[in-house]
Amino acid sequence: MTRPTARGVALLAVAAATYVAARVVGTWELYLIALALAAMAVVAWLLVHSGSRRLLVDRRVAPEGPVAGDPLKFFFHVRSGRRLTGLHVTLEGATGALGSHGPVVVDEPGTHGERTVTAGPWPARRGVHRLPPFTAVVEDQLGLVRVRRPAGEPLRLTVAPRLDELTSCAPCRAAGGVRNRGGRRRLPTRDAWELHGVRPHVPGEPLNRVDWKSTAKTGSLMLREMEAASEDDLTVLLSGAAACDAGEAPDSAFEAAVRAAGSMAAFTLRTGHGVTLLLPEHDWRPIRLTPDAASRRRMLRVLAEAEPQGPSRLGPSLQAIVGGRTQVRRGVLALVVLCLDGGLVDALRRLRTQGVPVSVVHVTGEVTGGDASDGRSAPGAATDAEMRQALVAAGVRYVRLHRDDDLGSALSAGAPERLARAR
Repeated sequence: MTRPTARGVALLAVAAATYVAARVVGTWELYLIALALAAMAVVAWLLVHSGSRRLLVDRRVAPEGPVAGDPLKFFFHVRSGRRLTGLHVTLEGATGALGSHGPVVVDEPGTHGERTVTAGPWPARRGVHRLPPFTAVVEDQLGLVRVRRPAGEPLRLTVAPRLDELTSCAPCRAAGGVRNRGGRRRLPTRDAWELHGVRPHVPGEPLNRVDWKSTAKTGSLMLREMEAASEDDLTVLLSGAAACDAGEAPDSAFEAAVRAAGSMAAFTLRTGHGVTLLLPEHDWRPIRLTPDAASRRRMLRVLAEAEPQGPSRLGPSLQAIVGGRTQVRRGVLALVVLCLDGGLVDALRRLRTQGVPVSVVHVTGEVTGGDASDGRSAPGAATDAEMRQALVAAGVRYVRLHRDDDLGSALSAGAPERLARAR
C-alpha cells in the first residue's frame, strides 16, 4: 500500500499548521504555502503509486553453475513500465544469504523506464541456496511517500564444491584394481566402457570402434570389443557429524571433508573406474557413478547438497551400512570422517579381517601448525596416536588431514609420510 513516510507525515503536518495559521492571521500567502506543501505530498503519492504498479524486477546470477570460491555477481533488470522520473528504488533481501545483507540501490529508470544494476561480486559458498522473492521499495526523490511491493521469482542456486585434481590418491589405492599412478584413462563423455579385447569385424557393424593397430598387423578389419566399466572399484563414505565439526564455512573441517571425498571420487572416475557414494542424508543408500560426464555432474550436485550430519559414533552402524554390500567387498572402502573413536577403529579392524580393503581420511579441526586442541573428536578411551597405530597395524590406510591442508600433497605424497609417522 502506498503511504507517506515519516517525512511525508511531517510535511502534511506543516501544511496543516500553515493552513491554521492562515485562518488565524488571514494572510493569503500562507494559504498558498499550505496548498503548495499539501500538493507536494499529493504529487509524490501519485508518482509513486503510478510508477510502482507496473514495476518488474528480473534477477539473475552469474556465472551459471558456479563452483565454491567463484565470484558471484547479481544482475537486476528493473522495468517501471512508465516513463516517469523521480523514482528511487531499493531491493531488500535481493541477494539472500549469498551477498551482503544491505539493500540493492537502483537509480531512477532510464528514458525507456528500464535499467540494469549489478551487486557483488561475493565468493560463492558450497551448497544449495534457495533465494526467496524479495521486496522492492519505491520512493519519490524527496522520500515523502513509499510503497513496498513483492518482486522477483524464487531462485535456486547450486554451488558445487571446488575439487583438487589429484595426480595420485593413496586412500584410493588398494586391492580391487583401482590404479593410482600411470595407466590413466581419458574420461569418456557418454558411456563408461573398458577394453575387453579385439575381434574381426562383422559386415554391417559400425566402424567407430576399429582398432587400426590390430587391423594393420592382421591385414583384416578388427574391432575393439568393449565392456561396461565396473561400478564397484571405490566406495566413498562421507560422515560429517556436526558435533565433530570445527571452524566456520568455507574453512570448516566438514568443507575440507567434502573436498577430500569429491577429489578422491573424481580421481577414480578419471582413471576409468566406478565410484559408489554413501552419505547420511541419503540414508546411506548407494549412489553409483560411472566414469562419464553425466556421473561427474551428478557427483558435484550430490556433494553440493551435503550437510554436516550423521552419527558422531559411526562404529556401531558401520557394519550394517557396508557389511552386506558386495560392491564394497570387491573394491576399496574409503571413509572420510570427522570423528575417530575406539568403536570405529574396532569396526574397521573387523572389516579388514573380513578381507575388505579400507582407507580412512580423518579430517580434524586443526590447522597446519596449530594445537591439537583446535579440533574436536568423539571421546574414547584410547588416544588418537593409539587409534592410528591400531588402524595401521590392522592394514588400514590412514591419512590425517588438517582442514587447511593442500589435498594434492595430503592424499598422495603426504599420506605415506603420515602413515610412517603413525607407525
